[in-house]
Amino acid sequence: MPPPTDYEIYLRVPELLALQKPAPEQACHDEMQFQIVHQAAELWMKLVEHEMLHFRHTLDEGVLEGPRLVHGLTTLRRVHLIQGLLLDGIQVLYTMHPRDYMRIRAVLGRGSGQESPGFRRMLALGGEVWPSFAAAILRRDVPLRAIYEEPERHADLLSVAEGLLEFDLRLQEWRNRHVLLVYRTIGCGTPSLKGKHSELLEKGLRTQFFPKLWEVRDELYEGWSQAHPTGATVTLGPMAAGRESAK
Repeated sequence: MPPPTDYEIYLRVPELLALQKPAPEQACHDEMQFQIVHQAAELWMKLVEHEMLHFRHTLDEGVLEGPRLVHGLTTLRRVHLIQGLLLDGIQVLYTMHPRDYMRIRAVLGRGSGQESPGFRRMLALGGEVWPSFAAAILRRDVPLRAIYEEPERHADLLSVAEGLLEFDLRLQEWRNRHVLLVYRTIGCGTPSLKGKHSELLEKGLRTQFFPKLWEVRDELYEGWSQAHPTGATVTLGPMAAGRESAK
C-alpha cells in the first residue's frame, strides 16, 4: 500500500472508511447505504450543534448589528443548508426494500433512531438558543410582537427570528420525512422496540422548538381578525371597478 497522502491523514480517511462493515459481513447489500446514511447524519447533526452554539455565542455578545449580524445570519443559513442535506439523506433510504430492512433489523439489535446522540442534541438546541435571543430583544426593549408588527423598523431582529423559525420548520420537516420513511418501510401500525412507530413519531411532529415564534403568528392573526370581523375589505382598482359597474 502506498503511504497515505496529506489529504487522507488530515481527514483520517482510512479510519473513516473502516467504520462500515466489509461486504462479506453485511446482512444484505443495502446495509452499506444504511450505515453510511446514518453515520453521515450523525456528522451533519454534530455540525448543526457546532454552528447553533456558535450562533448563540454571537447573540450573547450583546451587539446584533453590522458585521456581527451578517455573520450570525450566515451561520443560520449554513445550518439551514445542512438540514437540507439531512432531508436528502432520508430520501436515499426510500430506495430500500422492506425485506432488506428486516435483514438489517436482525443485526441491529435493539438499536433505535430515538437513541441517536445527534438527534437528541437537535431536540435540545431550541431550548438552549432561545434564551439568548430573548435576552437580545430584551436589551433592545422590543417585544416580540412589535418586531412582527413593524418589520421595517426591526429588520435585523426580524431576520434573526425568521432564521430561527426556519431552523424549527426544517427540523419538523425532517421528522415528518422520517415518519414517512417508517411508513414506507414497515407500515403504519407495526410496533417498534420503543413503542408503536406511528404514535411515537407522530407525537414528535407536534413539537415546536421555538414555540413563541409560532404563537406570535396566532396573536397577529387574532388582532387582524378582531379588526376585520367580516373578513378582508377588498378595494377594487379603477379598471376593475369600471368592469363591475358595467355588469
